[in-house]
Amino acid sequence: MSARLKNQIAIITGAADGIGRAIAERYLAEGAKVCIADINADLGQEAADRLNREGPGATFVHTDVADPEAVQAMVAETCRRLGNPSILVNNAALIEVGKDALSVSDDAWRRNFAVNLDGYWHCCRTVLPLMKEAGGGSIINIGSVHAFQIVPQYFPYAVTKHAIIGLTRNLAVEYGPFNIRVNALCPGMVETPNAFKAWEATDDPDAARAAIATIHPLRRNASMEEIAYPAVFLASHESSFMTGQSLIVDGGRSVVYHD
Repeated sequence: MSARLKNQIAIITGAADGIGRAIAERYLAEGAKVCIADINADLGQEAADRLNREGPGATFVHTDVADPEAVQAMVAETCRRLGNPSILVNNAALIEVGKDALSVSDDAWRRNFAVNLDGYWHCCRTVLPLMKEAGGGSIINIGSVHAFQIVPQYFPYAVTKHAIIGLTRNLAVEYGPFNIRVNALCPGMVETPNAFKAWEATDDPDAARAAIATIHPLRRNASMEEIAYPAVFLASHESSFMTGQSLIVDGGRSVVYHD
């Protein structure tokens, strides 16, 4: 352990599984205490229990980021158990594929924005006063390569990810004077449990996985750990003069002009 996040307290939403869980594991390894905030109570508690077997410092708090009162309660409980958060990772998100602007329902539009954008704002709005009082902090909004490249049939997911970049930049300007840094971390294709579920639903899972890998110049998909390490960088003093930026970690996909 290099203790790059020693004495830091982090809230990570959507951390019961996938990228969020990988970030939580890496933060703990770097010396932070971590609140795993997730809507999935069973999986969230299991994640906290497993991480604590490797070393204490994780706690689970059930929350629905789309509900501002639930977010306020989650942050208050984190403060009670661990202390005031110095790091916020907004990671909880919905991704619904197979729709375009004319086929997506009003309910799906509202549901995507309620979690993917409103949820981020609810968390930011709740922790910002605490960070101001403490003299600083780091907010990391998990975006996506979809904020920079449009892929058909990812509506309105891609719209929400574009909006996250705007939220990130606005908050960076507004709260930079208080030593609060706000950045976006934008992954490409990551081999998460949900990704494997999607591939398993196809006729040829191996071919589906390989087809996605070939669109990256590196000719492979990212591991979850390859997103967790940049999340450590953005939370640490190593990025202390970095704010309002979008760190794209996509194996080069976003610089490809054509397939």
